[in-house]
Amino acid sequence: MSVLRCERIAAGDFDGAVARIGGLTLARTPEGRFVEIADEETERVVQALAFAGVRASSALQALAPRPGSRAALGRDLTPLPLDALVLDLVHVRPLSLAAETRRLLRPSPFRPAPTSRRALCRDLLRGSDALIGWRRRAWSTREVLRSLVARRALRAVVFDAGAVGRPPEHRALTRDGALGAWLFA
Repeated sequence: MSVLRCERIAAGDFDGAVARIGGLTLARTPEGRFVEIADEETERVVQALAFAGVRASSALQALAPRPGSRAALGRDLTPLPLDALVLDLVHVRPLSLAAETRRLLRPSPFRPAPTSRRALCRDLLRGSDALIGWRRRAWSTREVLRSLVARRALRAVVFDAGAVGRPPEHRALTRDGALGAWLFA
């Protein structure tokens, strides 16, 4: 696995670039912002991020939590201050277009799919938007995870230590720009 340091240098469609790249891991640490990808994908990812206004350069950074830090699972992509977190990871994967359109157009037993879902499905099929699945894990101190701001975005893992390995998956539309806002906040 390769780790790339990311710096925003111009405005661009970061979420769209991530959706085209495929599966990767985004990370926020006090040392900076990073992307972890497979070794053979490095050149393609650097080029895709460059078109999205992000400079990606190779880094010798290990994306592992420090000993003594507490784990938490993400509820949403609300960015917390960089100095408050030891490590904040978001695992991203593209979602199947077939499965997502089927889910969006599935009518309930009593009424058809709403027009907003049909419009979203039309945007997905035309390629003007994309859906991505994300899973967030974060590590910090106990005091930070108890703060009100952190409790809104993260759920501390207290009893089920195995939950850190299988966080719940959430969906995001690339047009919302949630990943770029989280990474570069």
